[in-house]
Amino acid sequence: MKYLDRICLVLVLTGTVIVAGAASGLPRSAPETQGVSSAAMLEFVNALDRQIDGMHSVMVARHGRVIAEGWWAPYDADHNHVLYSLSKSFTSTAVGFAVADGRLSLDDPVLKFFPEDAPANPGENLKAMRAYCCRPNGW
Repeated sequence: MKYLDRICLVLVLTGTVIVAGAASGLPRSAPETQGVSSAAMLEFVNALDRQIDGMHSVMVARHGRVIAEGWWAPYDADHNHVLYSLSKSFTSTAVGFAVADGRLSLDDPVLKFFPEDAPANPGENLKAMRAYCCRPNGW
């Protein structure tokens, strides 16, 4: 069954837009028009298929356009999928961008960013809270 689902992805990679994708409102584009090789995208999807058990779907966007999408059976574009803890992924990505831009350090106290929300006399634990949750060598 995986083979049939990959055919859908190949159709998108070659520039044919799947009808289900058009309903999402995101513009579609062939990978090459966005500077990406279709062959490289197909190899990426094949690597996902080989190396990760339980893949449900993949969508790749570049320059604001979807250049590849596909689903592994039994999943498809017409059914919602429960995503647990996804907000942590977005939050950690945003923190990574902020660190890379020099906007914060992982050692910054959290209260530095929310002084108006801090209690008048914050406890020692709140004052000690940092932007990181944990480090490889412990807290």
